[in-house]
Amino acid sequence: MYRIRKWLAVPKNLLHLGVLVAYLAVVITVMCFHEPWFDEAQSWLIARDCSWHDLLFSRTHYEGHPPLWWTLLAIPAKTGVPYEIGLKGVQLLTATLMIWLLVFRTALPEILKVVLPFTYFLCYQYGVISRPYALIIAAMLLVGMTWEQRNKRPWPVVLSMMLMCLTSSYGLAICAGLAMVWVFDALFSARGGGIHAMMRNLVSSPARFAAWLTLLVVAVALLLDVLPAKNVYHGILDVNAPIVPWVQRWGYVWLFFPSDTLFTSFTDDINIMFMRPAWTDLVYAAVVSLLMWVVMAWIARKRGLLAELFIPYAVLSVVFCSHAYPHHIGVVLGYLLMVLTMCCARRPLSRDDIPQWLGSRWDAGMKAVAERRGERYARRCARACSVLVVLPLLIGVYWTAYSSICDIRYNYSSSRAMASFIERYHLEHYRWMTGWSRISSKVPNSSFSQWYKAQNGNVYCASKTEKCADFTSWSGGSLMVANPYFDSNLIGNPYRGRTYMSWEWMIDQKQRAAQDIADWRSKPEPEFYDTVYEPFYFTTLGYDRNDYVKYYITTTVSPWKDTWHRGEVEIYIRKDIYKKIFHKDPPASGIDDSVWANHPGAPRG
Repeated sequence: MYRIRKWLAVPKNLLHLGVLVAYLAVVITVMCFHEPWFDEAQSWLIARDCSWHDLLFSRTHYEGHPPLWWTLLAIPAKTGVPYEIGLKGVQLLTATLMIWLLVFRTALPEILKVVLPFTYFLCYQYGVISRPYALIIAAMLLVGMTWEQRNKRPWPVVLSMMLMCLTSSYGLAICAGLAMVWVFDALFSARGGGIHAMMRNLVSSPARFAAWLTLLVVAVALLLDVLPAKNVYHGILDVNAPIVPWVQRWGYVWLFFPSDTLFTSFTDDINIMFMRPAWTDLVYAAVVSLLMWVVMAWIARKRGLLAELFIPYAVLSVVFCSHAYPHHIGVVLGYLLMVLTMCCARRPLSRDDIPQWLGSRWDAGMKAVAERRGERYARRCARACSVLVVLPLLIGVYWTAYSSICDIRYNYSSSRAMASFIERYHLEHYRWMTGWSRISSKVPNSSFSQWYKAQNGNVYCASKTEKCADFTSWSGGSLMVANPYFDSNLIGNPYRGRTYMSWEWMIDQKQRAAQDIADWRSKPEPEFYDTVYEPFYFTTLGYDRNDYVKYYITTTVSPWKDTWHRGEVEIYIRKDIYKKIFHKDPPASGIDDSVWANHPGAPRG
């Protein structure tokens, strides 16, 4: 107890503890209201329903990331822990580790330790929403803390880099860049002795060389484990817009992503392939990003860490150009924090980091203020200016507050509402059908990337003159996000019996689709049909739309920083079942309007 009291008597320790407690209070509160969405349900279902072999060696080729996150989720998922408790429990542990390292273990300035934990990505996106990104940022902080002693004590750095590799493919890219910097540094430090001296220096430390080899083996094994399968869906074309050129995407990563981590919000959560912000927004974001790079480069150059700042990010930028969504931008924030942690571990930030010309002008200005208004007033002005410097960071705190309040007030996804509806009326044993993807067959089967049509974008291959291809391995609707709440698969027409989305393009598409549709058509009309209304979803299977009632489940409001996206979730209930569960005659219109009376704010669409 004495040691605890002594530790708490230090004001800085008490401040750090207060930050961690406040962070946990915010995250846990919002978590209680947050409805898990597709990404969260997908991870849990893979962890729960995949065999260990598939989890470790098969799904990785379709999900594009190493299996550590599913392995962690498998502990509660395979032992029967309830869905949200298990999912959010694991997420809370990783988020706590991330903030504990940031606040207690790094040498970052105190103001950053107080403000950054409550910014949008660290608090809401990577704190409340259950995904592996808190773990990758924790790994990056560990690398930043141990990097300074990498040659004397290589194993802490290498183990931290392995953790980064295990969490995400982005971690693999960053580690590749860091390894290049480390090896080149060892080579060039002995360049005065010629090529032989450089080679000898590589193996001069047996512990370091063994650590390098171990890291190489692990990284190569993980790279082979996540290489895309031959029939994986790449998701690189939208019928409404062509792909953004590679050079333009690369420019986004350098001149758009950094500013969007903390200061700007110029895009929705859409694939970088189709990201087209207004040019005025791009110019503004580029100016902010350039300022961030200049400040980071100035700090890194004074500590001899310019290579650590730019080389790993160059590798990461190539990966980002192939696949990135704005919710991945937080990885850029983690990367910048990693480099800043390296810099502060070598030498804490101080007045010496301010350019001389700027420091001289500051001193002259404060001296003039002191001569006119007194020393006390000058000190107040200095403190006020310090606060003004911090104010831009509060933009991210505002985004957290906005998104958290939105998440508390509205349904983030339909998962709980759909699961509650099914459970309330004991509907899990009825037959539920879901819609599938019907896309244009104009493009040859080999060009998988050009087949995709956004299922929720009101773009369907439904005209009588256009040749269409049915893609039955992709089932839409809200049943998948409700699946984790039940032991059995709610989806009555699953692809290969799976509870989750497989991300597989069928190689024998025509034959498989014909078999699936023939099988579905041979069965009676299902009691429930989870789909948007397009006539072909009924006529293709021989269903009569007049046999069903359109029933409203919920309205979803999904926040992104200081904006939100609204949607409505509806299903079709066969009229005889409708009468059975609601004990009233189905409406003649085929739409249950009475439900809308209880949701006056819901959009009719």
